[in-house]
Amino acid sequence: MVYDVRRLRLLRELARHGTVAATAAACRLTPSAVSQQLSFLEREVGTALLLRDGRRLVLTEAARVLVAHTERVLAELESARSEVAALSGSARGTVRLASFPSAAVALAAPALAACRLAHPELRVQLGEAEPEECVTGLRRHSCDVALVYEYALLPRLRDPGVRLDPVLEEPLLVALPPDLEAAGAPDAPVELARLAARPWIAPHSDTALRTVLERACEAAGFEPQLDYTSDDYTVIMSLVRAGLGVSLMPRLIAEPLQHDVRLCEIVGLRLTRTVSVAVRAGGERQPGVAALVAELKRAAPADRAG
Repeated sequence: MVYDVRRLRLLRELARHGTVAATAAACRLTPSAVSQQLSFLEREVGTALLLRDGRRLVLTEAARVLVAHTERVLAELESARSEVAALSGSARGTVRLASFPSAAVALAAPALAACRLAHPELRVQLGEAEPEECVTGLRRHSCDVALVYEYALLPRLRDPGVRLDPVLEEPLLVALPPDLEAAGAPDAPVELARLAARPWIAPHSDTALRTVLERACEAAGFEPQLDYTSDDYTVIMSLVRAGLGVSLMPRLIAEPLQHDVRLCEIVGLRLTRTVSVAVRAGGERQPGVAALVAELKRAAPADRAG
């Protein structure tokens, strides 16, 4: 019996998301379509794949075996497509890149310009997305390459269908008003504990960075007083510049907005953000993908490469 790869992919997504509704949303299908395709797959396999446990579906042992093999099958299919495409010997066609905003400025823009010069037959489309969205986009083929980040104090991105290649590691910097005496000498590393009494300014929607801030302050022995939040880092820097508080942000974001604001590294805590290029497992040899990844790596500042 030959198993339908599209149905195997749905089973894999169900194993990831846990419910038919979440799987349908991730795959842009209706719940009834997902249920129907999984029923077809059960008939193809000839054994039960799913058991209901309240509102969730639990995978049987047979289903878990299929999911493990599906990851390898999809990687092999991606590798086969890449090798066939590589026979042409040139980077051409369309490659879709997803990136978070600060990496789009620092890495994607120069990489796309270099690709246009070096590979005139290659078209790169750029869209903005946060890391989890990027991983989902790679899995469902809505993008081909992604720039993602991971913070040192948070769980790492893990997905067997996605390959991560770190391109830079940058520190998280404290942004301070220019006249803040508690910080010591200009640009000298600062202890978070010395800022415990200061108001903090944090991003509104970037829950990952807010969690890093809260965990770092907890490690330094205090809970940060979050008086202001904003999703616009220009606003955050303006609030810092006005002396209304201090903030924590990655160097790629902070340095372009540094005017009249002091940026200092943290003493005693390893606060970093790692930026990686992500591709589907097996897809890295596709000529267009390989060309774009190479330019993204070249765009990373040499003194910050991971």
